[in-house]
Amino acid sequence: MGETKAEETTKKKKIESKFNAAKLREAIKEGNNATQIMKALDIKHKQTLKQYVLKLMSSDKQFYEIPGLYMNSSSKAKVTKYGTIKLILKNYDLGDFEFKEDDEFSVYSEDNRIILEKL
Repeated sequence: MGETKAEETTKKKKIESKFNAAKLREAIKEGNNATQIMKALDIKHKQTLKQYVLKLMSSDKQFYEIPGLYMNSSSKAKVTKYGTIKLILKNYDLGDFEFKEDDEFSVYSEDNRIILEKL
């Protein structure tokens, strides 16, 4: 005959947590930012990382600060209503590039791309 809802739910696969306290703790101590930790631990959503960090802090009884975890991390440039393009540079992995206030750039377009060149 037909199965009851309780029997159906017991047959469904349970999603296993990817939480690995040792790997997460090591990544934090290495000074990795949120994006780097998410890649290393194969975490798709920042909210999941936040939950894992809270779980780790609870078990370790220690506060961990992860750069980029609690900020808007949009890596997309946006055109404002004033016609300006807004870029949040710390949200991009730009390697060894260093920027400071009042840096100037030349701007040009090439092959449907906008290119910034630091002066």
